[in-house]
Amino acid sequence: FSSQKFRITCYNNFLIATKQEGPPRKLVSPIMTSKDREKSPDNIVGYSLTHWDLKPLNGNNKTATAIVDKSSGRIHEYSFATSIVHGVPHPPFIRQDIVEAQQSQLEFRDSDLFVVTFSKCGTTLMEQIVLLLLNNGKSEDLNPLHKNTLDRSSGKVGKVWTEMAVIDGLKGLENDIVEDSKACMGEGKARMSVKDFDELPLPRVLKSHAPTNLFLDKEKKAKVIYVTRNPFDACVSCYYHPKPGVSPQSTGMPFDAFCKLWLSQNIEFGGWINHTKNWRDKYERTYDKDQMLWMSYEELVGRPTKSIQAIADFIEVNTFTDPKLVERVADGCNFANVKKIAASSLERGEQGDMSHLRKGKVGDWRTYFSE
Repeated sequence: FSSQKFRITCYNNFLIATKQEGPPRKLVSPIMTSKDREKSPDNIVGYSLTHWDLKPLNGNNKTATAIVDKSSGRIHEYSFATSIVHGVPHPPFIRQDIVEAQQSQLEFRDSDLFVVTFSKCGTTLMEQIVLLLLNNGKSEDLNPLHKNTLDRSSGKVGKVWTEMAVIDGLKGLENDIVEDSKACMGEGKARMSVKDFDELPLPRVLKSHAPTNLFLDKEKKAKVIYVTRNPFDACVSCYYHPKPGVSPQSTGMPFDAFCKLWLSQNIEFGGWINHTKNWRDKYERTYDKDQMLWMSYEELVGRPTKSIQAIADFIEVNTFTDPKLVERVADGCNFANVKKIAASSLERGEQGDMSHLRKGKVGDWRTYFSE
C-alpha cells in the first residue's frame, strides 16, 4: 500500500481502511433541500454524529430506537427491528422462541450451503452466483424479484431464509401466529414445515443474517460463505432498506442521524461492526478453510470471473467439464441483467418490488460521507 493513500478509521477496536481519492468531500444529507444547503456553513452540510443521541423508545408492544436531535429535541423513530432475540434486534418475523426452537430441532447436513451476511452486503448477489453454479447457469430458472426465494409451487430453484421460513411443526412456540406477511420481497413464499425442510433436494442453499451466537448450525456441519462489504457503502444501502414506506430514507430520517444509529448495536442483527468482527473471528479461529469462504462484495463486482471460480471450487462445482459455465454465471449475476429479469417478472404481473435492487455500485458512499 506504500504508493496509495488510505484513511484509517478505528471504531470499537475495529480498523477500517478506505482508499482516499480526490479532495475531501462535504457531508451531504439527502434530506436537505437546496435552500437548506445554501444556508449551511461552507465546510459543513448536515450535522455530525455528535449532534444526535440514541434512546430506547418503548410502546405499542414493540421495542424501537429514538434518534434525538440534541438541539431541537426532535425524535426520529427506527422501528423496523422490533423483535429482540437474546438482546439482538431483529425484524418482526424472527422471534426468540422460533430461533431457540430452530437451534434445537432443525438438522443441518454437510451438503448444506449457508450464505451469511450483514444486511445489504451482497446477499442477493452471492445467492444468485451460488444458485447459477448449481443449476448450470440457467438464469431463467431464478426469480431475483423475490430475492431468489424458493417457491416450490413455481418449480424454480431458490434459497431458504431459514430463520424466517422454517416454522411450521416446530415444538414449543409461544403461539402459532408468525408475522411472515411482513417479510419483504416475496420471501414469505418459502414458508414451510420442518418436514418439508428435511425433504428439500440437496444441496440446500440457505440464507442467514444471524450473528455468530445465534447461528442455527451450532455443530458446524454446513459450509458457510460469508460476504462482507465496505461499511460506508453498506450504511448507505441500509439507509434505503428494506423498502419505501419503511426505510429510514423514505420516512424522512436525516442520513447523519441514521449513521449514528447504524454505528450502534441498535440496528437489526446487532450492527455491521460486531457482526463482521465476530464472523471474521470464527473464520480465522473456528472453521476449516474448506468449510468457510470469506468474500467481499467489492471482489464479486470488481473481479467476477475470479470470484465465481473461487466459489465454484469451494462448493465443489466442476467448471472444467463446462468451460463456459463461469462465463454464463458472470452474465447471469450482472446487476443490469438481474434487474432486467426482475423487471420482466413485474411486467408479467408478478407481485413484488425491486427496492432491494437499488444501484449495486461500489463507492456510492462518497455521495453521502465526508472524507
